Amino acid sequence: MDTISIGNEEDALNLLKQLIDGYEIEHIENIELKSWPKFVIHIQGEDFKGTIPTRIMPALLNLQKEVHKVYCISNYGDDNLRHLTKDDREKLELVVKVNDGSSIFETLLQDPILKTLQDAVGKMTPSEITLVLIVFGVCATSVVFWRSWLAQKGKEKELEQTIELSQLEKEKMEIVQRAAKHNPACDLIMQGLGDLRSDILTKLRPQDKLEVSADTADENLPSFMITGDTANELVSKPREKAVERKIEGEYFLRAADFSKIDHVRLDVEDIKTGYQFHADVPLGVLGADQEEALKDHSWERHPIQLAMLVKERHGYYSSAKVISVALKS
Repeated sequence: MDTISIGNEEDALNLLKQLIDGYEIEHIENIELKSWPKFVIHIQGEDFKGTIPTRIMPALLNLQKEVHKVYCISNYGDDNLRHLTKDDREKLELVVKVNDGSSIFETLLQDPILKTLQDAVGKMTPSEITLVLIVFGVCATSVVFWRSWLAQKGKEKELEQTIELSQLEKEKMEIVQRAAKHNPACDLIMQGLGDLRSDILTKLRPQDKLEVSADTADENLPSFMITGDTANELVSKPREKAVERKIEGEYFLRAADFSKIDHVRLDVEDIKTGYQFHADVPLGVLGADQEEALKDHSWERHPIQLAMLVKERHGYYSSAKVISVALKS
């Protein structure tokens, strides 16, 4: 079998398409990686002039984590990083090259990928391993997949201006999406690299700019720029809205405050869960007998039955309004 040479993204995608269509590789040693794949990002900002702010380093370290996951998938059959030995970690260590006033971060992924191809045994066929590694290389380094991911994020956020993919970009995305359906490991890789992109963007400040460079050998894939303002808009998590609902049950009454003019403030504890919170009883909800019983502390040894309208967020009640009270004798 002749040596298969992968020197750029086009070579990788052509081979990926053949693998999906049933082409079989007999020996992984016959694959040669040249200058591909290369992860390059260029960040401009006040904090990137001769310095590397610590906030950006965890995101770059996550690229190392993704390399580890691919190694585990290929060599052990899953992405559990506990499989990694000290020797594995040393072999797969990435070296980040910093250029241009500490603003360009460049990592050639060739060596770890070659080691993965050579060392993976038993869990996958040579064709399966090659498919996984190509998906990783393309999704980690391609401008197309940055743009596609950003376009999807824009649609999810319902932004007025979103990235529109060209026909060529759509065709390339289709190839990798077919690979994800063909091999579940590829789907895991795409999700992990999406998290990596999100992590990088969350570290940008509004005045920063991120440029993702394409393979210089491919004129069809120009670099593109995203501002920190846009990045924050794309990756910010919307604040969860409080959900209003009715609850009923038995509660221990820990205190009753009658000092308010328009309501009584109760401190209650859910008998089942032990969760304690404040609940307000508006004027008119309590009858004269109920109000007197509360003032006389006749509830101290018995639970009370409450029906309430609560606003719940993240599992906690931001407010609770009592609509009925039943004192048990």
